[in-house]
Amino acid sequence: MGSALAVAQATHWHLRQMGVFRSLADRELKQLVKLAALRLIKIGTDVYRAGDLANHFFLIRSGKVKLYRALLNGRSMILDFHGAGDLFGEGAVFGEDRRGENAEVVEDAFVCIIDRDQFASYLNQHPDVALHMGGVITRRRRRAEAASAALLSEDVRTRLAHALAKLAFEHGHEDEKGLHVDLRLTQTDLAQLVGSTRETTSMAFNAFKRDGLVDAKDRVVWVLQPEALAAF
Repeated sequence: MGSALAVAQATHWHLRQMGVFRSLADRELKQLVKLAALRLIKIGTDVYRAGDLANHFFLIRSGKVKLYRALLNGRSMILDFHGAGDLFGEGAVFGEDRRGENAEVVEDAFVCIIDRDQFASYLNQHPDVALHMGGVITRRRRRAEAASAALLSEDVRTRLAHALAKLAFEHGHEDEKGLHVDLRLTQTDLAQLVGSTRETTSMAFNAFKRDGLVDAKDRVVWVLQPEALAAF
């Protein structure tokens, strides 16, 4: 009993921190807590894969999740990384029947899992939450469209500069060296972020390193001049 109460209290606190639910009264938030199952998902685990039924969406309490899509040429493209306070898989709430991408845990994650149909009933009572989530989906769709357009119009160097700036702003924390990206990134990860080969992406990254824009060691990336990279 005590354990269940502790989980409910932790879930309540976590949901309260998220902008999408911040305006809810305690009573309304407690109703939502009853719909959420809190799970620890270990690194390397697929939360879902493309083609799976989209019957849940997810809120990250801690840890990191990578969204990526397999391409016809056998490569993969990373769509985004999500961390504490983010939601993902939200397309399930707004008509997505099957997943269009894969979601993989890249750092042990505590995740709140909420059933789509139960949440749909909840949204009928809280249209402000539905409006907020609809805004999240619209912004992400626009970002995805912009990324697709960039693949056609920008060279690898420019795409990598923008991707590194985005990682720094969204997942970076300041240390004595610069903005430390809170993700363990390989050269392959960077290539998949910008839709290029590992070799071409590595050449561009090393050029940024020589110019003093970035640094890296043991899969840790520092972005030293994020504004300069964003301005490419």
